[in-house]
Amino acid sequence: MKKHNFSAGPCVLPKSVIEKASEALINFDDGLSLIEISHRSKPFVDVMEKARALALELLGLEGKGYKALFLQGGASTQFLMVALNLLEKRAGYLNTGTWSKKAIKEAQIFDDIYEVASSESAGYNYIPKGYDIPEEYDYFHCTSNNTIFGTQMKHFPESPIPMVCDMSSDIFSRQLDFSKFDLIYAGAQKNMGPAGTTLVVVK
Repeated sequence: MKKHNFSAGPCVLPKSVIEKASEALINFDDGLSLIEISHRSKPFVDVMEKARALALELLGLEGKGYKALFLQGGASTQFLMVALNLLEKRAGYLNTGTWSKKAIKEAQIFDDIYEVASSESAGYNYIPKGYDIPEEYDYFHCTSNNTIFGTQMKHFPESPIPMVCDMSSDIFSRQLDFSKFDLIYAGAQKNMGPAGTTLVVVK
């Protein structure tokens, strides 16, 4: 009997992907497993470079000055890392659900984090519209999809400042103009593979 996984994460992978990964665990390079070879060796570096190139290709960002990184720690680590790397004076956040609220809480260690709009008072049952993004802010942060509350951003604002987006639950699931974003991050377990890896795409 075929089993189905309908949980929000980890994602279900095609059988062909699992078979290919299984082969690499048994014999990837001259009898050695992919997890037995040096992470600095050419065969392993080639795997990483191909994965990075494919990520940019799927997002339509190849040749547009973007870099793709695969990092540890899960997407939640990026809640703080975004502020650590981009915040100089203040930043604006769109509060649309559990994950955006957690991103705000982590970044507020610096105190200079402001909500440009929020739907919390209505139980996060809608995506706010008609808000202003101050030009003097360092960046604007949003969450593209809120699995817990069932809301998704169908349209993204024209931001006068760098736009950062947590796309953990819907990256690669729809076509967007990803060049509107200056930084995208996403946990792998929803749409890419097993938990523990985060994709960060930065311009």
